[in-house]
Amino acid sequence: MICPGFIENPETLSVEDIKAYEINNVWHGLPLLNLMENAGRAVADAIECKLGKVKGKKVVIFAGKGGNGGDSIVAGRHLSSRGANVLIYLLYDFNSIEHKDTQLNLNFLRKSSNVEIKHLPDPRDYSPLEADALIDGVFGIGIKGKIREPAFSALKAFNESKGYRVSVDVPSGVDPDTGEVAEGSAIADLTVTMQAIKPGLLKEKASQYVGELLVAEIGMIKDSETYAGPGDVASRIPRRPRDAKKGGNGRVLTIGGSYHYLGAPYYASSSALLSGADLSFLASPEKIAYAVSQNNPGIIPIPLKGDYINKENIGLMKREATRADTIIIGPGLGTSDETKEAVIEFIESVRGKPLVIDADALKALAEREIKLWENAVLTPHRGEASLLAKKDGNPQDLSKEIARKYSCTVIVKAPVDVICEPSGSCRYNKTGVPSMAVGGTGDVLTGVIGGFLARKVALEKKAKPLHIVSAAAYVVGRAGELAFKEKGDNITAIDVMQKIRDAIKEAWEYGR
Repeated sequence: MICPGFIENPETLSVEDIKAYEINNVWHGLPLLNLMENAGRAVADAIECKLGKVKGKKVVIFAGKGGNGGDSIVAGRHLSSRGANVLIYLLYDFNSIEHKDTQLNLNFLRKSSNVEIKHLPDPRDYSPLEADALIDGVFGIGIKGKIREPAFSALKAFNESKGYRVSVDVPSGVDPDTGEVAEGSAIADLTVTMQAIKPGLLKEKASQYVGELLVAEIGMIKDSETYAGPGDVASRIPRRPRDAKKGGNGRVLTIGGSYHYLGAPYYASSSALLSGADLSFLASPEKIAYAVSQNNPGIIPIPLKGDYINKENIGLMKREATRADTIIIGPGLGTSDETKEAVIEFIESVRGKPLVIDADALKALAEREIKLWENAVLTPHRGEASLLAKKDGNPQDLSKEIARKYSCTVIVKAPVDVICEPSGSCRYNKTGVPSMAVGGTGDVLTGVIGGFLARKVALEKKAKPLHIVSAAAYVVGRAGELAFKEKGDNITAIDVMQKIRDAIKEAWEYGR
């Protein structure tokens, strides 16, 4: 039976994507409470589609303490209003509910005389039931690994009960990304997943637990996916683990600086630290390397011979690159022919490594037009973008063309930044203020991109540059807004740089 109102050709999104877009949705002004309401109604609609009118029918709900439990509780309210006899088993004590919207919906139903709510303090009291429909709202997309009590006993009762079994978003215990199935996972006749298919639900090993799959449209606005927001930081940039050790959160090597340019490598290598990388190394002409490290003792200098980077420096640069998670090249390099030749030779020597190419290194690249790779990022402003593309155009067209031409991710910096990958997929960033159009802010962005990439690679061994660059663009733009709010129109790159941590902290708060 085809159920009306569900998505016919849904996209597939990872848990990381879904979490990011949910937070961005809140940032755009639509609260999670609205999404929970829409999700719960969709579950009720699906049950009514499959069973027919629910008036007089018995529905039993197993609700956890997170957002998934809230979705199932909302479903119970809607089914009750349509005449169903609803019993909710609350797995945890009323005071243990973690999700504020779940608590709000539960408190409402506790005042109702039409819905019965039970909490069994002893998990051994769960036993199989007979009902027309049973709803698994125990765990959502954020829970992975072994199922513990009281969930294990509650899900055992769910699986052994007689009735039409429905899971909310994912069957509890099934990994939504990989499809791995924990012992005691929910076995559903129908899974109503929200907004998009999670890749694990399509895996063969999960199929007998998922049953039929419906995808509900719950009102997430497209801008939450298209535009960078705090969710891209809170969901995609990993936190330090409990067993963190120095260097484990990312090492960044910046290659830049020349006789005339000290500021650019300072901004980039300092911003890498402020964005959360553990270690920031600067390979630069000797006087520049030491001067920068004196201004920021957290930067580890790698002094190079000469006033400009040249081919004699490549051996040392390559050795240092082997211990970096991400490499930045370009800030303040200068444009001598010898430097440009060294840049191209070095880039070729680190093929496959996460690499951020900026400023003067972009000019060297534009002359050679070498193909790059998936983990490489270019950061041109509009003038540099025209140089790379060999034509003028708007930021959207230029970013797409450069990404295709050089086989890497590109951010064209503009009033609305455009970030594109070779496939043609693009995202955008609209944070920032006109006052940021001063020297050094581009180097700050480069440093944050490098820092975020290093953190992701060091802690998770993988990164999708399109999203990491989007997160960095959001943070730097937001830092600029915070600096403007405090100091007015005449802000500098240092002012922006000093607000990076505040912008990241603010994004994390959205993700709570």
